[in-house]
Order: sequence, then C-alpha cells, then structure tokens
Amino acid sequence: MLIMIYFIFSQVNNVSFGKISPEQFLSRIKSGNCIICPALGEDDAVLKLNKKYLVIHSDPITESGLDSGFLSVVVACNDVNMKGTACKWVLTTVLLSREDNLNNIIDGINEACSLIGCNVVGGHTEVVDINRDIVVTTALGETDKIMEINSVKDGDYVVLIGDIGIEGSWILATQFQSLLRSKGVSDEVIEAAKAFKKELIVQSKALAISRLVKFMHDTTDGGLLQALFELAKRSNMTVSIREDSIPLRREVHEVTAALNIDPLKFISSGAFIAITDNPKEILSKVNGYIIGKLVKGEPIVKTEKRIINDNVKEELARIENSYNGWWKR
Repeated sequence: MLIMIYFIFSQVNNVSFGKISPEQFLSRIKSGNCIICPALGEDDAVLKLNKKYLVIHSDPITESGLDSGFLSVVVACNDVNMKGTACKWVLTTVLLSREDNLNNIIDGINEACSLIGCNVVGGHTEVVDINRDIVVTTALGETDKIMEINSVKDGDYVVLIGDIGIEGSWILATQFQSLLRSKGVSDEVIEAAKAFKKELIVQSKALAISRLVKFMHDTTDGGLLQALFELAKRSNMTVSIREDSIPLRREVHEVTAALNIDPLKFISSGAFIAITDNPKEILSKVNGYIIGKLVKGEPIVKTEKRIINDNVKEELARIENSYNGWWKR
C-alpha cells in the first residue's frame, strides 16, 4: 500500500506494534494532483511530468536491525518496480539509536543501490531516542506507460512470481538465531535462509514481464494474503486462490512450522503477484506459479480453506510481540 504509518514503540511487555489499518487514516489524507493517488492496493503514487510519469513509493524498515539500510532501499524500489518501472533514485532518512550504527547502514544502502542500479539523491540522518535504528526510503522511477487496475477483468489469472516467506525467513535467520535454534531449527537451515538476501530484489523479474501484465502488487506486510486482499478491494472482484498451488522453500517451511507462522501471512519481499490473461507467456520469461483467478463477486479472497474479508495481521510483527527482546540477540 502507498502510505505506511508505523508505531515507534518502547520495548516493554505487552506493547503491540505494526502497520495501522488504512481505514483509520486514508480517507483523512489530503491527496490530489496525481494520476494514481493513495489507495488500498496501490504500491505507488504516479505523477504526470511532461511526456513521462514519475512513480514514487516510500517505506520504513522497522523490523530489521542488522541490515536495515539494504532492506530499506530494496523494499522501496521493489514497490516502484510494481509499475513496471526501474528504480532510479532514492532518498533515505536514517534515524539512529546510536551513531556507531551509521557506517553499517550506509554500507547496506550502497550495496542495494549497486545491485539495483539506483542512486541516493537526498535524505536526512540523525540520532534520536529510539531502541533500534529506523530507515525510511523514498524511491523514484520514470515510465512512459501507466499500469492501472482498471485494465483487469473477470477471468484474469493471478500469477505468483518468486517464493513467499523468504524475507521473513531471512530476517529471522539473521536476527532471531537463538530463538530458531531453541525451536529445533537446524544451523543448516538457518545458514541457507541467510543466503536469501539478494533474492529479495525483484527488479529484473518485474521489468521482464512489465509489458505482458495488467497489474502487479508486492507481497510485503501481511504477506501474500494481504496482497491478494488488497487486490480484491482495488479491483472490486473476488480473488479465488488454490492454496495447494503455492509452494514453499524447504527453509521457509521449516522456519514457519517451528514458530507456528502462517506462511501466507509472512512478510515476503522477493515475491509479487501479477495479473494477466496470458500466464504462459509470463512463465516463459520468469519462474512463477498460477495460483488462481479474478472472478466477479464481492471483494474478498476465497480459497479452498478460508475466506479473507479484512486486512491481515503480519506474522513477523506477531513474533516480535510474542518474543519481546529476541530481536536484540
């Protein structure tokens, strides 16, 4: 979703944190003068500039301490990519818990920019009274074509590109190792999950299919189910999905099973959904899975196991709430 507002919280018992439901604030935002404005299910704002369009997205990283600079750039650029646009520029705001952490964050920002091919063009950095660093990145790209939801129709296919749960598994493997080991996850699986880092970047995949799809949406907060629910609301159609068509990496399966995580609600940068009437053409370009269709009906997600008719709570935030303090270890 375009607008992300998070609690900056104190690390005390029984404090709940995570993304605020957009229904609480979206209608109160003064927006306008945009081709695509803030809306549930839209990853970006789109502005008209002469003969081209400017695509913009802003996101905070609040759930990753060790590599927040890298993840901040990747997550923001991934959303710009959902409009079939390369990320060219980023602005980074770095809120530090201590000045000593700055070099690591800058190294992560530079690493992500090098891999994606974008550059830092501005931002802000300061030390503030918080328990862990927060990095907010605004990403920008330009395009000559708009990808809008009004082109999708009844019968279009929902294709999952990439594997769900790799972002959440990577964060847990890098920051919650003691917790995972205490739940029986092997060092082999933990080390394999740490290697997911560069797979979180989706730009090459998104650009490879951008002219073949009608709409794309990232699967971050709330995971795949939240992305599908936002698609349902945005398209005003039922999203009919087969859960048994959604594979899991071995590492994701073991991590989610150990912590009783629903993998379909697990934060999943590195994967995204694409809507098309010709899935075979897409799958000839990138690895993915046909997981369902859009059909006429109320805006819900319907699977063989459940119905999703409201926003989904993200599982990583639940883990951090339940295991207060584990992220420091």
